Amino acid sequence: MKFILGKKEFTLMFIPSANRRVVKFKLPHSVLIIVPTVIVLVLLGFFITVYIMDQTFTSTKENLNESHLQEARELNGQIAEKTSELDKLQVDLIKLSQQTSEFKLKLEEIKKLKHVVSLMADSSTPNSTNSRTPSDYSATPSTQGDVGGSDEPFDGDELVKLTSATKNDLTGLVSDINELLSTLTDSEQKLIKAQHLRDVTPTIWPIDARRITSSFGIRLDPFTARPSMHTGVDIDGDLNDSVYAAAEGTIIDVGRHPEYGNYILIDHTLGIQTQYMHLNQALVSKGKKVQKGDLIGLVGSTGRSTGTHLHYEIIRNGTKINPTPYLVLSRKEK
Repeated sequence: MKFILGKKEFTLMFIPSANRRVVKFKLPHSVLIIVPTVIVLVLLGFFITVYIMDQTFTSTKENLNESHLQEARELNGQIAEKTSELDKLQVDLIKLSQQTSEFKLKLEEIKKLKHVVSLMADSSTPNSTNSRTPSDYSATPSTQGDVGGSDEPFDGDELVKLTSATKNDLTGLVSDINELLSTLTDSEQKLIKAQHLRDVTPTIWPIDARRITSSFGIRLDPFTARPSMHTGVDIDGDLNDSVYAAAEGTIIDVGRHPEYGNYILIDHTLGIQTQYMHLNQALVSKGKKVQKGDLIGLVGSTGRSTGTHLHYEIIRNGTKINPTPYLVLSRKEK
């Protein structure tokens, strides 16, 4: 290769060998400036591109690292929060297990009370309920006193057993409670009926003086001296002694009768009525509701009477019966 310089151009000759044709290229003189310039610009552009790419890569790497660090911090925070929640759940589980054990003890006490309630409501023996043995993994009930001991961690298996035991205990308690509620509801209804029956049954003495001067049954009439049926009992009393309702009920009649004198008739439902005769004064009116032991009148000697006393009758389903078996309590013992 050989350069031949001219004024405005130069010739580039390629001589392969002596036997081959010479190749000539005529190039402008400006090529000597343009080509190196282009090469320099290409190299400069290449290095600038490499530099920009390096800066971009570094920036991207830093951004990714910062993003990863932020995500790692958030993840660590979430892990710490979940760990704290798990610890709290474990504490709550232990407390729940303790409360379950305490509640089971209370339930046993309620079951004992159920027997008493059943006996009060009904003389028959209540059905026994199967007692449950506390689980070996139930937490020990907490106390208010001083406690101590070593702080040893427990493994996951023990926590699983505690969870299972507490779940089984709670399931059993729900069953026991439902059974107990059913029994107590039945007993409550029996108690309500028994309470109502006690309230409407004339079991108290109608006056405080509890001395019978003439019993129920056949006797000699004090006026005719001939045998007659005495349909109640005569209870001795002084003038204006208080007369009380023998049971809860409604006043269905108040009046004056030639033989009964001033009288009061009370209906106690269930086919039971009581009648109070020879009163000096009636203190209630027809239609009034009275409770067992309420003041209703005053002892007198009105009507067919030989002296101050109370003639007291019990009527069951329209038939006058002997009141004596019903006279079992004083007014204060009602």
